[in-house]
Amino acid sequence: MQYLTSKLCLNGVKFLKKKLHTQQKFVSEHAEYEIIFNCLGFGSIEFCHDTKMVPIRGQMIRVKAPWIKHFYYTDDNCYIIPNINTICLGGTRQKGNSSLELCDKDKQDILNRCKELCPSLESASIEWEWVGLRPHREPIRVEKETIQPSANDEKNIIIIHNYGHGGNGISLSRGTCMHAVDLLLNSNSTYYIKSKL
Repeated sequence: MQYLTSKLCLNGVKFLKKKLHTQQKFVSEHAEYEIIFNCLGFGSIEFCHDTKMVPIRGQMIRVKAPWIKHFYYTDDNCYIIPNINTICLGGTRQKGNSSLELCDKDKQDILNRCKELCPSLESASIEWEWVGLRPHREPIRVEKETIQPSANDEKNIIIIHNYGHGGNGISLSRGTCMHAVDLLLNSNSTYYIKSKL
């Protein structure tokens, strides 16, 4: 993400961190925008009242095991992923669970499954553990919406929604990003975009 952020900044993109409430309120306060990409994940629940969003809880463990050089993944959501300084062991995929607390039972299940797959992990030292929530939606929302900032405003604002990838965000992000841009550039509308980069 740091690499992508720096590339965008070099091309004149400005990042603003602020709490967004609703799509209509944001658009009415920022009518100067012509195009908005909504990649808010869980923020889309409030932003555009999306009731199809659900959390998928994931827990993982980072260990020191420099002898492991290969990636492992099984059908029961067991994975071993070498990184630069640690190995990522996982995981859990608990749909509808929004707890951010570490769970000892999940930790033991992860360790047992990973050690069964790769017994040499028995001597690995645990560095840290982590729990996160994956923003999931069925189906993933990649679509174009056109709205007016206010009732008396003739100008339309295009919103491209791209969220709900669940635990597949890294895998699917490139394809859904390309699809989202394609929705913007190759629509049947007469809207013409002049790049400001």
